[in-house]
Amino acid sequence: MAGWVVPTLFYIVFLGASGVTTKLALRTITWEQMVLWVPIVYVGVSVVLLATGTRFPLGAGGGWAALTAVCVAAALVLFFIALTHGEAATVVPVSSVYPLVTLAGAALFLSEQVTVVRGLGTALVVAGVVLLAR
Repeated sequence: MAGWVVPTLFYIVFLGASGVTTKLALRTITWEQMVLWVPIVYVGVSVVLLATGTRFPLGAGGGWAALTAVCVAAALVLFFIALTHGEAATVVPVSSVYPLVTLAGAALFLSEQVTVVRGLGTALVVAGVVLLAR
């Protein structure tokens, strides 16, 4: 089995569960309070990584990592705001259309091929989201 499969399966489970746990939390706290928990967990993970010898990246890779962190943090805050105002069963599927952005960015900036199969797969994702959001 390819090395990406198991982490991806766990990612799907954790990300899927986070839609439910976020909505449960937002029943009694604000999205701003929800955001406060995220860095606490990240600091804990960062401490463990630094303690096990991971070096803090600088240079071009570090710059891209910082931009990635900004994108992820902004996306998470916006997801919390969306869940504050919408149903999890609608917000989560609609938010899962982000592979369209990844597909376009991978083609434009990483010179990855947009094959017919990838295009059809992405179209199926969008069709599924449209059905789930109804």
